Amino acid sequence: MQRILFFDLDGTLWTREEVIPESTYRAVQKARQRGHEVWINTGRTRAFVICPQLFEMGIDGMVTGNGTMIEHRRPEQEKLSPRWRENELLRYDEISGDLAKWTVQLLKKHRFYTILEGRDDLYVDTEEFGNDPFITRLAKKSAGHLLPITGKMDWHFLKMSSDLRDAVEKNEGIEKMRQHYTVFEHGDTVVEFVPLGHTKGTGVQDVLTCLHMNREASVAFGDGRNDLEMFDAVALPIAMGNATEIAKQHSKMQTGRFDEHGIHDALVKIGVIDE
Repeated sequence: MQRILFFDLDGTLWTREEVIPESTYRAVQKARQRGHEVWINTGRTRAFVICPQLFEMGIDGMVTGNGTMIEHRRPEQEKLSPRWRENELLRYDEISGDLAKWTVQLLKKHRFYTILEGRDDLYVDTEEFGNDPFITRLAKKSAGHLLPITGKMDWHFLKMSSDLRDAVEKNEGIEKMRQHYTVFEHGDTVVEFVPLGHTKGTGVQDVLTCLHMNREASVAFGDGRNDLEMFDAVALPIAMGNATEIAKQHSKMQTGRFDEHGIHDALVKIGVIDE
């Protein structure tokens, strides 16, 4: 049976430094060579996903921004292009107009230090984060695609991530955001806001519909809270050895850590590739 394989990125397919372990790289290539569809399914928006190694490895499609954008290689393409304009765009749901303005105003009012995450650009007022090493790395990596929030009104974004370290009336702000967004809380101070109706699970459903594939053929690999909807949407959810307990509870199978041949071993076990 031809399978469709969905992979989370951070802590699943690659390290926090965006390095794909060699065993994973080769295993994914073998899976594609045997005719299986390989897809990324990540909470990151497309502006974050620019690592050359990922596209050199070869993938068929990508769900980004928790299901807010979906792209697939064109029939004449061997693999997905790193330039999204060269791919077939299956979904793109941008936050725009009055909702975008309302959202930015609310985040500013409650002092939620935020990255507006888009398809081409990321928007952040870097001074709010001080000398935060993540923002420093992001500025270096994104080059001309890291733009300020303040002073602009033509943002193009699909979701947000906020640091609540200095938040004012935090709970009130979060509850107001729930009118339009699903809230993913990562610890006490980091929160993701994703437009209602979009999850990694809706991304899976959209892909299966577009490709005319049955759910029984779907497999997903993940490690965190925002993988739960993806796990619930596929026939075989596989949790990495380094996964959170709640992710493991939603899985039907567990494998080794992402940096200890976990993906390779699982693909061998389910018969997608040989040793």
